[in-house]
Amino acid sequence: SSGINAEYGEAPTDVETAVSQALLDLEANSDLSSALRGLYFVGAEEVVIRDDKVAVVIHIPFPQQKIYHKIQGRLVRELEKKLSGKHVIFLSKRRILSKPTRHSRNLSKQKRPRSRTLTAVHASILDDLVYPAEIAGQRKRVKLDGSQQIKVHLEKSSQINTETKLDTFMSVYKKLTGKDVVFEYVD
Repeated sequence: SSGINAEYGEAPTDVETAVSQALLDLEANSDLSSALRGLYFVGAEEVVIRDDKVAVVIHIPFPQQKIYHKIQGRLVRELEKKLSGKHVIFLSKRRILSKPTRHSRNLSKQKRPRSRTLTAVHASILDDLVYPAEIAGQRKRVKLDGSQQIKVHLEKSSQINTETKLDTFMSVYKKLTGKDVVFEYVD
């Protein structure tokens, strides 16, 4: 059954309950019901974009990412209808492991995988954020005061679907990673 898989015995928040209910409704009566069976999410949060706009970020387990991607276009449209027009974004739950130092207590004696580095996780968040659009390239601009801005070039073909959500992508990425990002379309 679609729903929340609560970790650590915490009670689900209002947002998580609303998303869970919407997913259960979709599973009960829609053409997505067979695709949704067995899928769950591990958390949801609201991100304020502007004074009048709020987005819902749904965290999904990484192993289920491919299954979600197959139905993501339709699922996002249906959930946005049910959640009264809020933008919906699916992100895989990823873990960042701290950089090993000489004094860190590394109990596993294993090298930290590249996929668990801060840089790799932030790049993956960006990929998840703009999906199904493809990132064609990116530039990092360092200003004189030391602040950095990332310019992300998206495929022109996905402009119709993602154009209205660019400010959502910027706010969510800024909230999750603390980095400024700007999106542009290239041919």
